[in-house]
Amino acid sequence: MSKNLNSDITKLITKYLSIREHSKLELKNKLFSKGFESDQIDVCLNEFSLKNIQCDVRFTEEFIRSRLKKNKGPRLISSELSARGISDSLINNKLYEISDEIWQSCAFNALEKKIKGASSDINKEKIYSFLIGRGFDHKMIKYVLDEYKDEC
Repeated sequence: MSKNLNSDITKLITKYLSIREHSKLELKNKLFSKGFESDQIDVCLNEFSLKNIQCDVRFTEEFIRSRLKKNKGPRLISSELSARGISDSLINNKLYEISDEIWQSCAFNALEKKIKGASSDINKEKIYSFLIGRGFDHKMIKYVLDEYKDEC
């Protein structure tokens, strides 16, 4: 294994992580697409992980925070994290830390934004479909729709 090659991989990992947190899988895919060998990538990524420079837990926490700001629901967030190579147990643990009140607030904010920007002909089925697409479950959507009716 060439020391120079590891240096090139290390420089790219450092560059990517200076921009934002990345999951290990995201970094591996980016580096693989640049033509580096999987074994060499793994060695470098493991060094970054051991030094806590790359951390899937930190990535997961930051990713969830960013999606909450965009009023995304737990199902969508879970799916997106899985696609980025995050383990189901880590995803479930981190999503479990978020209170029902926060999820309800996200769903309610998404609903308000959708209704505010929509034409007057928006119906319950469209809203329901929209919130399902945002990653909220049926129980949460029913609760938010009931709360919204009570406010109007």
